[in-house]
Amino acid sequence: MNYHNNDPAYADATNETQPTIFRDVLDTQPYQKSLKDARTWLYVVAGFQFLLGIFEYIQSDDRTVGTIAFGIDAFLAIIFLILALWSKKKPVAAFTTALIFYVLVNLAFMMLDTSNMYKGIIIKILVVIALVKANTNARKYEAVKTSLGEPM
Repeated sequence: MNYHNNDPAYADATNETQPTIFRDVLDTQPYQKSLKDARTWLYVVAGFQFLLGIFEYIQSDDRTVGTIAFGIDAFLAIIFLILALWSKKKPVAAFTTALIFYVLVNLAFMMLDTSNMYKGIIIKILVVIALVKANTNARKYEAVKTSLGEPM
């Protein structure tokens, strides 16, 4: 006969110690670093878009065209900033959305001007690699958190 089944103190103690053991064994630090690095890339993309908008506004001969260009770039910067902030709460959804959005925006700019394909190609490749890696690690991170019974 097991007397521990009816003892609430024993039940509380076993429930509290089990997750702690697994948290100590499973190290989520590499995943968190990857997510932080990708988040930094999103901040960089947001800042770059905003600065590009300012540059296009200053360089434009027509203030209306310059204002529209700045507005588009500022809008894109805000989207990437929001995605970076959202990645703290929902990393898989945020990085998946960021990757798709980044690729679509670059494709759209390439269709408008084919020279955009080569402009900043190294940065574009690095951002895509960082977002793909972050997406993969975010999925693993959420799986580990779920297996530990922790809320996301």
